[in-house]
Amino acid sequence: MNTQEIIKPIGKFIEWIFVNVYEHVADPFNAGVVILSCVSLVIWLKVLNGYVAKAKAEGKTP
Repeated sequence: MNTQEIIKPIGKFIEWIFVNVYEHVADPFNAGVVILSCVSLVIWLKVLNGYVAKAKAEGKTP
């Protein structure tokens, strides 16, 4: 028994995991992360705009 007989099945198993598991999970997960990031950005910009409007109303902007 040599090391190739040990390493080759491990490599095939890792390849199988990437092909059959990771590719199917990655697409919806990545889309969810991008959508969540965009929604978070819009919410943060609205909150920031509220802070700026309040500061301008109080005369605290330079």
